Amino acid sequence: MDNIKKLKRTAQLISVLTKYGFEALVTETNIKKLIPESYIEKNEKRKEIFSHSIYERIRLALEELGPAYIKLGQLLSNRDDILPEDLTYELQKLQDNVTVRNIDIYGILREELLIEPEEVFEAINPEPIAAASLSQVYTGILKDGKKEVIIKVKKRGVREIFEADVLIMKDFAHLLEKYYNLAKKIGLSRIISTFEKSVTAELSFTQELSNIERFRSNFKEDKSIYVPVTYKELSNRNILCMEFIDGIKISDRESMIECGLNLDDIANKVVGSYLKQIIDFGFFHADPHSGNIFALRNGQIAFIDYGSVGKLLPRDRENLSDFVIYALRKDVRRLVRVIKKIAIKFNISNDEQLERDLYDFLDIMDNISIRELDLNDISRKFSKLLNENQIILPDFIYLLMRGIILLEGVGRELGLETNIIENVKPHGIKLIKNRLNPKYISNKILDKLYNLSDKLEELPEDTHSLIQKIKNDELEVTHNIKGLEDIRNTINRLVVALIISSLAIGSSILVLADMPPKVLGVSLFGFLGFTFAGIVAFVLILIIVKNKMMK
Repeated sequence: MDNIKKLKRTAQLISVLTKYGFEALVTETNIKKLIPESYIEKNEKRKEIFSHSIYERIRLALEELGPAYIKLGQLLSNRDDILPEDLTYELQKLQDNVTVRNIDIYGILREELLIEPEEVFEAINPEPIAAASLSQVYTGILKDGKKEVIIKVKKRGVREIFEADVLIMKDFAHLLEKYYNLAKKIGLSRIISTFEKSVTAELSFTQELSNIERFRSNFKEDKSIYVPVTYKELSNRNILCMEFIDGIKISDRESMIECGLNLDDIANKVVGSYLKQIIDFGFFHADPHSGNIFALRNGQIAFIDYGSVGKLLPRDRENLSDFVIYALRKDVRRLVRVIKKIAIKFNISNDEQLERDLYDFLDIMDNISIRELDLNDISRKFSKLLNENQIILPDFIYLLMRGIILLEGVGRELGLETNIIENVKPHGIKLIKNRLNPKYISNKILDKLYNLSDKLEELPEDTHSLIQKIKNDELEVTHNIKGLEDIRNTINRLVVALIISSLAIGSSILVLADMPPKVLGVSLFGFLGFTFAGIVAFVLILIIVKNKMMK
């Protein structure tokens, strides 16, 4: 990125911060040193600005700084767990000030795709039907099959602006973490890094096309969901050509009724498909507001705008599945355990109190319809629980929460009584059945054995590293040990347990390898290994029970 452009953009950031009364951020963090004095713009209009609250001024500053800062504010608008409620409420009001640009659509297609548009398209409407901060959308008709399509065109220069802004955000986040404990506590740099990945994905229409194709593959067996056709040969990183969805916006209640569509059925399909995206596929639409969901006249539903998606790692899906199962069963003890596994960090002072609070929370969710349910309020209560216990969850959780809150808005617009918990239950039952599948159980056992094997393999190397540090006088140990005898006994039992596990793994390998000699079709050495491991385990259990009885 050009340094002069970065300096000018940094100067604008400082100017806007100063304008809205945040001089302390400029002076205390020394961000001012990043640019020459001559770049800083003075602003005298103070009285009117200070009539707004501090949170209103934050919103106004973000809006003035432009699309990248607005998107960051929107990302933070559901983070009640780390930000004051009044601030997140204000951030929810953030709006893009979108300017429609005069774009030569024919010229862009020639330049980007190296085609003659007149040979491919029957017609293209030169006026955009929609505009966003990153792109503008046009309609056209293909000569091949007379199919109506949309052509999404990225605005010139937005990539450079967004990349510049993200670089400045990262610099500023590091400075804020250095001077403000709150910024460090909430992990501001990590939030900006997540935001950077999200924006980078949205800037590439190649990525959006890939997202659409993945959705199509995921829902190929589900006839209730329609995924628009894409035209790869007419798309690249700056152009996306796809089928025009001739449907009814999910918010247009009257039009759906006129077409004879069942609103309850449509709502259940929307909620059901979204839960399927999350639980079954771990790949979900991250912006499911009513403008991005259409009802087709045949009763199918179609999502549009696949630029923003959420992805879950296999372990995230596993933990999320546990969360759903335990939440449906109201097994709050295990639920707390899962939260600890998912959390980036936590400081839970009283597990029992958290369990009680979670039970009350789930009880409310279980007995209320989507019409009565205020998910913003529920989200705030959940965030308060997290905040009280200093729990910071991964970013995908907040994407999910945002998506579900947006779906609540869809339900409210349709005026329906759909119960979210009832929609979750079939997925929960399916998850429980999968957990009881012998294949799943055997895979989990193998996974545990592999993990144990890895730990045993790493043990000599770790021990060698520790010895080297001791030899080089590099090891410093500060300790205050109480109950040393108990610790020694625990270590001894752990060593025996490792020996038992090693015997079990070795015996399993011998049995699976079908190694002779055999007794009753089973490897003799494998059988003896299992027998010896069983005897040692039995003796260890007797010792543990005896020690507990003596205490």
